[in-house]
Amino acid sequence: MHMRHAAVLAVLVSAPAFAVTTQGYDIPYVGVYYGFEIPDSSRDSDGADGLQLNVGSSIDWGTNNAIELSLYDAGRKRDVDGGKDYQTALFVDLVHHYATTNGGVEMVPKFTPYVLGGVGAIQEDVGGDDHLHLGGSVGGGLFFPLPWHGLAVRTEARAQLQLNDKSVGGEDFLIDYRVNVGLQIPLYFLSEGSFATAPAQECVVTVVDPVTGRKDCAVDTDADGVNDTADQCPATPAGVKVQANGCQ
Repeated sequence: MHMRHAAVLAVLVSAPAFAVTTQGYDIPYVGVYYGFEIPDSSRDSDGADGLQLNVGSSIDWGTNNAIELSLYDAGRKRDVDGGKDYQTALFVDLVHHYATTNGGVEMVPKFTPYVLGGVGAIQEDVGGDDHLHLGGSVGGGLFFPLPWHGLAVRTEARAQLQLNDKSVGGEDFLIDYRVNVGLQIPLYFLSEGSFATAPAQECVVTVVDPVTGRKDCAVDTDADGVNDTADQCPATPAGVKVQANGCQ
């Protein structure tokens, strides 16, 4: 089977598997991105347009870490004859996220920086000659949370390395650079209700992380709808209508 077809099948098969949560809070995600590639300087092409698809989920290893399966597909126009070469890459990446910030500047939108690194396989079709190679990738980028269902704009830059002595004569090692821009979508948004949630009596107030879509319960001792961290009147009598600060 052509690697491009196998890679698409792998992403589609993986998505439902990742959609199963552990404690009802970890929300896996998918992403769709446009990619512009700057090829290795030894290639007979100036640039390439491509599409990247991601499936990811948080992992219980350290903090703020996720594992992603990414599929990238691109076509390059050859300078010498105007024909096209093709590349399909399938990678498993470890992603580490940092704290969301705006750098203390009120006019700057909040963003979440991240770095990534991974390994995978790259198939190239150069001049009609198909060949498969091992590769690696390193990079980083920024998430820009959107105020709607945990969606985020994701920007990314990465270097893609491959052990390849077939695509370019006299070269055994190629490095291509890529910039991706797209949308990351938490899977609970696509399948609302398919994930386990805590019982209502244990989760009077639900906090939704704007970046990952992760849902957590906040403590609300007096059950007035204001969680204890923001409640300035934590012992409000039952049934009393309160303001945003938890007081009458």
